[in-house]
Amino acid sequence: MAILGFAPIQLGHRVNDKVLHFSAFFLLGSCLYFLWNLSYKRNLLLASIILFVTAFGSEYLQKLLPYRTFDIQDIMANLMGGSCGLSCAFVLDYALSWRQEHRRRWGGKKEAEYQRALMDDVDLEAEEEVEMGK
Repeated sequence: MAILGFAPIQLGHRVNDKVLHFSAFFLLGSCLYFLWNLSYKRNLLLASIILFVTAFGSEYLQKLLPYRTFDIQDIMANLMGGSCGLSCAFVLDYALSWRQEHRRRWGGKKEAEYQRALMDDVDLEAEEEVEMGK
């Protein structure tokens, strides 16, 4: 992504430059969120900081290059794409972890009842053997 951002490529009118910025930062935001195994808040904070710095930094570097131009609309497309990518990643992570937690809780209860029933059967058999042995 970085190489394509600074390469002297002219797209012309075939592809909208803002769509490419949005798409690239959407993908970057989604991947950055899942990079660390931290809490929701920390993942969002770290990914947001990196996206913010990258969005402004990439455009500022383009200002320094002779064959590229600085465009504030590119920064807006970068920030919007990154925000949408982070939002989608957050919702996906929250939904998956909620489902996992729900299964763990209820599956745990069912498993505990099953284990208790097994323990009761074992205890009953042990009591029968003790009574027969007397």
